[in-house]
Parts: sequence; C-alpha cells; structure tokens
Amino acid sequence: MSGVASAATIVNGGKINFTGEIVNAACVVSTKSIDQTVNIGQYRTAQFDSVGKTVGNTDFYINLEACDTTVAQNASVSFSGVSDSNDKTVLAVSNITTGGAGAATGVGIEITDHTGKVLPPDGSVFSTAKQLIDGSNTLNFVARYKSTLDTVTPGHADADVTFKMQYE
Repeated sequence: MSGVASAATIVNGGKINFTGEIVNAACVVSTKSIDQTVNIGQYRTAQFDSVGKTVGNTDFYINLEACDTTVAQNASVSFSGVSDSNDKTVLAVSNITTGGAGAATGVGIEITDHTGKVLPPDGSVFSTAKQLIDGSNTLNFVARYKSTLDTVTPGHADADVTFKMQYE
C-alpha cells in the first residue's frame, strides 16, 4: 500500500448569472411574467384576406405579486418594440426562431388589453388601468397576427417586446 494521497482536482465548471431588481413600487412583476414566450400559432396565408384582418387571438398575462394598495390602487402596462413599417400599431415580425432570412411579410403582431384597446409598440399608450387588490393580481392581454398589406407571404412571424409598468 502506498502512503501517497491523491490530491483533489479542481477545474472550471461554468458560470452562473444572477439577475434581479429591487423596486419601490406598489407590486412586483412575477418571475414567470418577466421573460415569457407566447406561441400565437401557425396560420395559412389565405386567412389574411384583407388589410387589417386579425387572426390567432392568443391570451397572455402579466402577473403581479405582493401588491400593496396603500402605495397605488391601479396598474397599467405599455409595450415597446420595433413597429411594422406599414402599420405602426403592430410589431414588425422577423425570424427570431432560426435567425436570418425567412420572415413572413405583410403581417405584424397586434397587442390589446382586456378591454380590446390596441397597445402600439412605441411605449406611448398604457393599457386600461386595472384596479389592484392587495396580494396577487393578473393583467390580461391578447396577441394576434394582423395583416398590414394586401398580400401576406409565409415565413416565421416572431417579435420581441419589452414592457413597462405604471402604478397610480
């Protein structure tokens, strides 16, 4: 038997990023709502038979937690992203899924609030205010495709958007 002890081996294992934010607001946005993917679905170009036609109403939510109504009684949201060149009320689509070429044309993504109010992606319009209750609250939205030209061509129809909260 050898009296030699083997030394422990130490190697680099990777990197962990911790992110977060401390806010002085009436509520905090749930971690499940901060980075979401909303799948609007797959639709035929023939379904977009006129400019302004909307297809694929898809519900999505922003959940708020730890709300304190002594700080604010209402919450609303605005969205910011790249506007479509033909219709500034919708998000321009691109091929985020695989990158590069292959994006649909003649279509954008429209976002509405729980009352049907269109929220353009320039951050200038806030959703209809939702009255808060203490604790958890859910803000409801709809995303859908909207044709912006007479002819819609097939391809990926992806977009990214950021949002800001307003508490009053």
